[in-house]
Amino acid sequence: MSASHGPGAPDTGEMVVVHRLFLQEYAAAVALIRAVAPGDTARAAAVAAHLAALGQMLTEHHLAEDELVWPRLAHDPAVEAGLVARMEEQHERIAAALDRLERALPPWGARAEPDLRDELADACTALLPALEEHLGDEEQHILPLVPGRFTAAQWAQLSERGRAAVPRAHRLYMLAALGEAAGPDRRQEFLRRLPAPVRLLYRAAGPRLRRRTWQRLSGAPAKDPAAAA
Repeated sequence: MSASHGPGAPDTGEMVVVHRLFLQEYAAAVALIRAVAPGDTARAAAVAAHLAALGQMLTEHHLAEDELVWPRLAHDPAVEAGLVARMEEQHERIAAALDRLERALPPWGARAEPDLRDELADACTALLPALEEHLGDEEQHILPLVPGRFTAAQWAQLSERGRAAVPRAHRLYMLAALGEAAGPDRRQEFLRRLPAPVRLLYRAAGPRLRRRTWQRLSGAPAKDPAAAA
């Protein structure tokens, strides 16, 4: 899907990259969690903080859609009947799965017990199918509806809220993770969207910080998913 539909059109391509980020990070998190040894509270706390930041971002992403997107589409006669209701129901299922995951984070991060580790990994695994289904439906059925129904400024409110939801300590890491999620097909788009100072910061430090953070989270730099970024 194109990120642009003409001058001043909403930039729907940015949302595609954000979706890729969520899938990338939650898929990688399952192995991160299971690799934490019992009693390794330092690594458990680091992984828990990473997942808490990711959960905060996903929750705000969906809250922004609930408030800014679905009401505008719900009464549009050209929108397929039941589409918005399906999107909202998917949000509820994702929220329930995310709540299960996030309730397991504090005790596991503090104690790194094997049973808590397994509960957290299972919760993360359960979240992924619901997330994949919803994000795929959104890209196939919702994003094509955006041009003509949202101005560029209206659509940009979602991006603004998404950026504000990233905890400060995780911003550079998530910026680099977005660059990785963009992939070869969207990386130039991603870079063009960045203000010049942020683009310079990303090129100078983002991927390196991501590698260092990944090593701290996983203890296995050879498996760093950002190595090719």
